[in-house]
Amino acid sequence: MQDVSSTFETASLSEMKDEINPIINCIKITTPARLHFSLIDLNGQLGRIDGGFGLAVTEPKFEIVAEPSTEIQVESAAYHERACAILTQLQTIYQFPGIKLKFNTEIPTHSGFGSGTQLSLGIASAVNMLYDLKLSVLELAHAVGRGGTSGIGVAAFNTGGFIVDGGHRYPEQKSSFLPSSVAADISPPPILLRYTFPNWPLLIVLPNCSRIYGEAELELFRTLCPQPASVAPKLSHLLLLQILPAILEDNIHSFGKALNQIQTFGWKKVEIDAQGSELQQTLEFLQANGALGAGVSSWGPAICAVSEEIEVLKQKTEEYLTTLPNGGTCFITSANNIGAQTQKIG
Repeated sequence: MQDVSSTFETASLSEMKDEINPIINCIKITTPARLHFSLIDLNGQLGRIDGGFGLAVTEPKFEIVAEPSTEIQVESAAYHERACAILTQLQTIYQFPGIKLKFNTEIPTHSGFGSGTQLSLGIASAVNMLYDLKLSVLELAHAVGRGGTSGIGVAAFNTGGFIVDGGHRYPEQKSSFLPSSVAADISPPPILLRYTFPNWPLLIVLPNCSRIYGEAELELFRTLCPQPASVAPKLSHLLLLQILPAILEDNIHSFGKALNQIQTFGWKKVEIDAQGSELQQTLEFLQANGALGAGVSSWGPAICAVSEEIEVLKQKTEEYLTTLPNGGTCFITSANNIGAQTQKIG
């Protein structure tokens, strides 16, 4: 992945003298989803904030078929309005004539999978490929305003794998503890490392509970940041001496143990508490019924669990979810170690 500290300029409308023309008739873009295990530092005492670590996964995913058009056309079950807004923003910058998008599969909204970043980059990549704009993933991320808090989603799209990012300089680069959705003018942070993740089956559990986003998310950042200075050293210790060695040594037990610990303190505890009792109860159920480790992704409600008997755990979890007031779903997936894929059609 390119050094995200490098600078680039996005072409302005005034610089685009002529409307650009398509060079490809049809493409299909398949994006991963991302799991975000934790932000590292929401205190800033050391002169940086944010930072985080997470993983790209194969399911859920966006599968977007894109064709050139003379207007903006979007066929989507859940993302029509948002996709049109992204395309309008890109069209203002790059002045392409239009595009037709059809979403064959979609990542659930506000569930902890980083759907906003994958959607934005998937659409921007479609425009980039069809009209041969020759833009990097980082340039696309800047154009669509993603990566202002976490770099995990951008890197998951670019390369897949397990990713650690180094946050932003505080306060000169980023002066507030705000999520990516409202930090659009801030470039993605530097990627410190990217490892190929072991081929462990992952159980994703989605209890049907509340969703934290928008004004509710902003208010939690405003009122509960900065976090205590003691949180980042503890989390960094777990990351450096338990999670990363576990990935490199293919040690699912050590990875699961660390994942469980992360749920009990710092910003991750804030995220879990904000969701209410059903999320906490589901975590506890998983940990008591065969999960070596279970962790909430971002604000949830998506939970990722690892187990040596994943099918047994899945069956137990399906039965458990029927006891919740609003039920839920679960499915088995795996790490995506390649990032988004683009296929020419026809």
